[in-house]
Amino acid sequence: MNEQVKQNLLNLLKLDLGITHDLRDAYFNSLLVSSQNEIERTGIILDFESIDDQMLTVDYAAWSYRKRQEDVPLSRNLQIRINNRVIKKAGTANAIT
Repeated sequence: MNEQVKQNLLNLLKLDLGITHDLRDAYFNSLLVSSQNEIERTGIILDFESIDDQMLTVDYAAWSYRKRQEDVPLSRNLQIRINNRVIKKAGTANAIT
């Protein structure tokens, strides 16, 4: 992921969270990387040229930040979006073979 994409993800996350200062940028950057890793563990390969993948990562990071002290399952919206990507990947893989 290039620096421009990283900065864009950070800006989108801070906008979503309503944060305008830079005091937590190191934490937010780590949160974005962690969110990317968690999503990719489901078998999805993220393409950060795609705004959909950027927003999925940002939304996952924002959810993680907001729910970090609660023991709640992943939001239904995020579950559906991740499942749709897994299904899309499986469909593409089947079409190739």
